Amino acid sequence: MTELSHLSTMKFLSRVVPKLLVASSAVKAASIALRNNDGFFSEFIAALNENNLTTLADSYEKIAETKEGGQVIDFLENKGELTLLAPENRAFDDNSIINPDVLLYNTVQGNIDKDFRTTDHYFVRRRSRQSRDVVETAQQFPPSNSLRKRTESSQDFQVQVIDQFVTDSGRKRTNDRLILIDRAVGNAKVIRRFNFKQIVVLIIDTVLTLLAKVSDLLYKPLIKSAPNGLVKFRGALQKAGLLDTVDTQGGRITLFAPVDDEFCDIEKFSKDELSSFLKNHFFFGKIVYSPLFTSVRKATAKSGKQLELSYENDIHYVRCGKDKAVVLRSDVISSNGVVHVIDRPLKCD
Repeated sequence: MTELSHLSTMKFLSRVVPKLLVASSAVKAASIALRNNDGFFSEFIAALNENNLTTLADSYEKIAETKEGGQVIDFLENKGELTLLAPENRAFDDNSIINPDVLLYNTVQGNIDKDFRTTDHYFVRRRSRQSRDVVETAQQFPPSNSLRKRTESSQDFQVQVIDQFVTDSGRKRTNDRLILIDRAVGNAKVIRRFNFKQIVVLIIDTVLTLLAKVSDLLYKPLIKSAPNGLVKFRGALQKAGLLDTVDTQGGRITLFAPVDDEFCDIEKFSKDELSSFLKNHFFFGKIVYSPLFTSVRKATAKSGKQLELSYENDIHYVRCGKDKAVVLRSDVISSNGVVHVIDRPLKCD
């Protein structure tokens, strides 16, 4: 290229590039302005601020400028009746911003005041004064950073577990119900509420986080009698080379995790025997939450053994051969399924 040609090219670029940058900035600004001037979104932000949810409102405003945030707002506006879990200001750390995946996970499909019957995405167990709803959210499997194609098929959404306790007065007044959002450790409590258009907003005292892997859950104090977690069962899975399997390799999982106190001596097993024994405790495919025990009565474990599920006198059971285990805690939700804590291992003899 001659020096003259080079100078001509540089002059051309010096004129064109700034114009392109200005045009690009204008397009971006227009898209942001369009979102910020959207009637639904501006009214939604105003409602959050009026109810002293200013930190949460700031999160929505920040993510609304992104593609992922636009999907969050579109779901709120266009997916029918919803129940939104909204952390109060003091639940946040300083300057905390909730990312889009968490906001989707806080958006529950259906109306809690209508027992979530406004959606097909719920599983429920009701007793006279207590109910448990396992309800699908707006966050789909897998998390949004995965490359797998998404579909809106059965069990394609992550779930929240919502427990309601009804007083005598609460039978007539929804505000008198105690509502807890079940977490792996502890609960989030609903402290206030309000309605915005088709959305019931439940103000909670805790910021909810995304779900953990099975291997991480087994380290947590899932029940009071196991403050260090289910260490023996986790160690056995690791020794058998099954930790990655239950975390990521097998898809949707239902896993029954025995407590340490009753866990058997695994040293007597060969690696193949240990693997076969541990595979009695989980299966892939359908996620069976506790409200489904009365309808999904049988399942085939990864070992090939038959599991029988039941709900009798307010107690959940899983049976394999002669072993009948009590579910000490149900519905610990993992990133790829559910964990039920049981009182003994399943030898399936």
